[in-house]
Amino acid sequence: MSEEILKFMSALKKDTGLSLNEEKIYLIESRLSGLMEDYKMSSYQELTDRFQNHSDQEFREKVIDRITTHETKFFRDDGLFEALVSRIIPELLEQRALSNRNPSGHYLKIWCAACSTGQEPYSIAMEIKEKTPEIFKKTRILATDIAYDTLLKAKSGIYSNFEISRGLEPKYLNKYFTKISDTEYQINDEIKSIVEFKYQNLISDDFPTGFDLILCRNVSYYFDHDDRKKLFKKIEKSMNPDSFLILGSAESITDYTSTFIVREFGKFRYYELNPTNVTFFSKGA
Repeated sequence: MSEEILKFMSALKKDTGLSLNEEKIYLIESRLSGLMEDYKMSSYQELTDRFQNHSDQEFREKVIDRITTHETKFFRDDGLFEALVSRIIPELLEQRALSNRNPSGHYLKIWCAACSTGQEPYSIAMEIKEKTPEIFKKTRILATDIAYDTLLKAKSGIYSNFEISRGLEPKYLNKYFTKISDTEYQINDEIKSIVEFKYQNLISDDFPTGFDLILCRNVSYYFDHDDRKKLFKKIEKSMNPDSFLILGSAESITDYTSTFIVREFGKFRYYELNPTNVTFFSKGA
């Protein structure tokens, strides 16, 4: 492996937490070759030097945007949305009613970490509007990502015909989108009104707090063991008591902390923050 590429991988991990092994060298080469040509760079040492220059934020953002994976679509994973409307949200609302805990004036606070181009948070917002409209205006969804260009697209709410065709049912398209050109649609302001997009580096110690539900899907497997453990600890501190965490289907938190219990809805698995380490089965495990 080239020593120059190793240095770049080390710099990338330090600033983003992304831990790429030898098997991912092809990803670096394929995704950054065009950028290096644009900037007339002949070596990975030049790439590393410029990436580490924090005053050149535009270049750093382009590198991060190309390295990170933005694979997403509307209503990705049917099991998630079935669990969300049939189990998770009803339980959260029941807990809020029993505890009378509503300090922010919001029934639900949701965080979509690594939200990419916004399909996940918008899908959740549409599903809440459809299935529990009575809490829609009292729900707030924070959607974060490390790639600025990705966040700009998400904030715009503008999607191509191809992006629309991936996972979005016609009833949602007709009800919540406006066609703005032959090739694009824009999500309406009502859905956008409960979603806030912000920059967030997941290796930062500064995490938002007070969430009832956090989705951090298909992110942790890019981190090494130590950074993964730190990530889950920070997520835990961001959550309200008796709140829920959703990870990707190939990810698990059980090897890193004992303060969560595994819950299942059909074949869909999620986690409940359980400070007392007592499992209640009356609502289904």
